[in-house]
Amino acid sequence: MRTVRITAALLALTSGMSGLGILGVNAAHAAGIVDTGVSKQTRGYVLTQLRFVTPGAGPGDCPSGFNEGYSQRFLSALAPEERKPYEADPKLLQQALAPWYYDNPEQDPCANPEAFSDPGMHTIDRPLALQRMAPDGSLSVQELPPGQCPTADAFAAMVEQRTIDNQYWRVMGCVRGYQPGGIVEAFSDSGILDGSMTIVLEIDGPASGGNGDVEVRLYSSEQPVTIGTDGAPLPFATFPAVPEQRFHNVARGRLQDGVLTTERFDLRLIRAAQRMDSEYYLRDARLRLELDPETGVASGYVGGYSDLEWLAHAEIRIQDRTGRSSGKPAADAHGYTCPGKYYAIQRLADGHPDPQTGQCRSISVLHSVRAVPAFVLGPEASPDGDSTTSHGAATAQLESNTAQQDTP
Repeated sequence: MRTVRITAALLALTSGMSGLGILGVNAAHAAGIVDTGVSKQTRGYVLTQLRFVTPGAGPGDCPSGFNEGYSQRFLSALAPEERKPYEADPKLLQQALAPWYYDNPEQDPCANPEAFSDPGMHTIDRPLALQRMAPDGSLSVQELPPGQCPTADAFAAMVEQRTIDNQYWRVMGCVRGYQPGGIVEAFSDSGILDGSMTIVLEIDGPASGGNGDVEVRLYSSEQPVTIGTDGAPLPFATFPAVPEQRFHNVARGRLQDGVLTTERFDLRLIRAAQRMDSEYYLRDARLRLELDPETGVASGYVGGYSDLEWLAHAEIRIQDRTGRSSGKPAADAHGYTCPGKYYAIQRLADGHPDPQTGQCRSISVLHSVRAVPAFVLGPEASPDGDSTTSHGAATAQLESNTAQQDTP
């Protein structure tokens, strides 16, 4: 005997050609469900936005001005007449700042920032009203001074009730590329859509309109997001999860009045951009999503603690598949220096203190999230590989709608 699971994907495909084309589902089903009268369902989504929350530097936030990248620092050190040839000829400026890539990583200030002295970095050090995520997933804005690194015992005792403060904004708030509409926003948007960092999401829980406990699963996928002729991401595309268990993330949570909140969980996802192979690693993450029953769109936030070693690798060293660092041109484009950012992150870190040294090893961060319905082809359902489960925007695996079929 084997179990045949009838998913809403099959029901959608057999329900006709109305509504949204070949899927035969309409906007009411956009969060993933064909109405079968059962009490549970699985919603599937693909993320179309994962942006670091950048409020924008306000008056008084950066009294010394914005940070300068390598090009700006070089030009600022010259007399006005000496700058003119470099400002007129970008190639001449590039040559003056060479090398941009180093064969010896020990000589590279981005591949090996800890070996270089701290040049200083302008950070936001005054009391600041920031959006924060409470343990229950609710959001608030409260003016607070910079967070401090707690003791290991204090952090362990309060981690369940600790508010995520987005301390990382204090580090990057005086960087031009991190202002709203800046290069970091464009880079994040392209990566989440072009297959560099495709993220799919499944929510197992109450049927549409219901309240109750949920299981949330986030996977990496290598399938790019489908873009329509209007430039907007299309819903109801199919995304297979990558087979690596490392990038299969599970969290418990609750759906209440259309709002999903999770308990804390560690989140690891593939982050491969251009020539770079890396990961996105968020410790003690919490997810909050509002599920729109009319459009099927899910939007909200994910907050947590970015591991400092991950940040150093992915956003400072930026090592490509050959092991060579692309950190210097990236830092110059955004407007900072690699050692400056490295030491600023260490100074303002506010999570997971080392029991031996007392140095915090992570920093709080908040990302905005948006997702559209999608078909998610999840990992194999049975350990012997006898069957697989197809989930997704309309791929609810309905436990109460499981058909038993005898086979010879």
